[in-house]
Amino acid sequence: MKKVIKSSPKLLVIAMSLLAAHVYAQGDEGSSMANFPLTASQWQAVTEQDIQYAYAQTAANHPGMFDKLNLDFPELLDSAKYQALELAKQVTTPQAYAAAIARFNTVLQDGHAGAVAVLPDKFKLPRRWPGFAAVWRGDGLKVYYSEHNQITKGDKVIRCNNTPVEPLMRKTIFTFHGQVEQPGHWWNQGRRLLIDDGNPFLPKIKSCDFVDVNGATYSVQLKWSVRPQNVREYLANAFNGDELPIGLHWANKDIAWIAMPTFSPNEQQQVDYRKLFADLAKQRAQLLTAKAVVLDLRHNQGGSSFWSLKVAEQLWGQKIVSYRREKANAKTQVWWRASKDNTEYVESLKGILKDQPEMYQMVKEVSAGMQLSLHEGNAFYVEHNQPPEHRLDEVTSSAFQNKAMVIVPGQCGSACLDAVDTFKLFSNTELFGAPSSSDSTYMEVRLVDTPSGLSKVIIPNKVYVDRPREKGFYYQPDIPYYGLEWTTAALLEQINSTLQ
Repeated sequence: MKKVIKSSPKLLVIAMSLLAAHVYAQGDEGSSMANFPLTASQWQAVTEQDIQYAYAQTAANHPGMFDKLNLDFPELLDSAKYQALELAKQVTTPQAYAAAIARFNTVLQDGHAGAVAVLPDKFKLPRRWPGFAAVWRGDGLKVYYSEHNQITKGDKVIRCNNTPVEPLMRKTIFTFHGQVEQPGHWWNQGRRLLIDDGNPFLPKIKSCDFVDVNGATYSVQLKWSVRPQNVREYLANAFNGDELPIGLHWANKDIAWIAMPTFSPNEQQQVDYRKLFADLAKQRAQLLTAKAVVLDLRHNQGGSSFWSLKVAEQLWGQKIVSYRREKANAKTQVWWRASKDNTEYVESLKGILKDQPEMYQMVKEVSAGMQLSLHEGNAFYVEHNQPPEHRLDEVTSSAFQNKAMVIVPGQCGSACLDAVDTFKLFSNTELFGAPSSSDSTYMEVRLVDTPSGLSKVIIPNKVYVDRPREKGFYYQPDIPYYGLEWTTAALLEQINSTLQ
């Protein structure tokens, strides 16, 4: 197997930011959608075809098929195909198609693998609700908004269909969404229990029992109807709270608030990040005297770790951040799955990066290594991190010693988790909010259209070996926050109380 010492990991994260942007732009172009299924039998046939295709693409290209540290992956992939095909036998509608594709996804229990349905709007049914909406807040499912005359915001849902909420959620929504053993996914997916998107494989929720704020229990027979469009505005802050623009904000003279709602920034957001870096440099003296610096990751669903790395360097210092990251990842290797399709894909990136010499060179070297591995019949091309560049006596401490409070939402994974990894290298960092999500070690996805064009296969191109954060690991908050409201004002009030 070819092993080559590679260039700086910083170039990797920058280039991968562009890679991710290209992948999703490529995926959005879509395949020809001229021949939609029309009949029940056609929907069943298309479902079986797309599941078989998703399986074949995954088997041919996923690093897990040759991962000696994950010998169960081929069997897991077989199980995903089998369970999805069992549902496919019952598919007669677009909603059933989407559910079968989702089952293929959830059996794999990995956000960087599987498949996702992308049904056109013409196939989507109006969302139905029972007159109220609920969210998971760590200690239970709570009513967030209600137009039902018996149900009040803040009441806790304890049973539905005579089954306690937790086992009911395990048997229903987690069959088709999320990863059931990840606490953060309960925060992210819990709302779905009381939403009807037309999945025919889920039971109808006919009744629920509640506990009100005074501790009294009551029961309600539910009546479902199409949710009015204007309800969306009342649910805008339900999960993540309000979304602040990227930048440095001062909540008051003692609390700096750094908003990072995305690590997949568009062009304007990239400008905002560059201004953030400049503001952090200009206001460093004030930052060093603040009671707390809040690192707000609400709404963040990953992207490139470059952006959080630059924020960390501005706060703690470039040398010490680089040293601690390099030391923590000294044993980490990146194994690129050198399948024909993966290799051709990375080679295609050279055209995108031809006007950016450093990134072009990095992709060129990876592409060359993958092509050589493919030619020699090796499953992987292996690259290594460089050894730390700094001496320990140069980077023993940082001037930034005040409290860094990271607001972590339940969906925080991928590059959002990479950010937490970096921030937690420093003892003055505390995590506030929800449990994070988790990652497998499979990364850098590309999307492949299924033959129907109605779904996309998610193919990771590489696997991390000996990464300090093991697969499935998630962060628990140092300061849990189960409050119903996750608005900036509500979080600021709670953070203020911890600083007294």
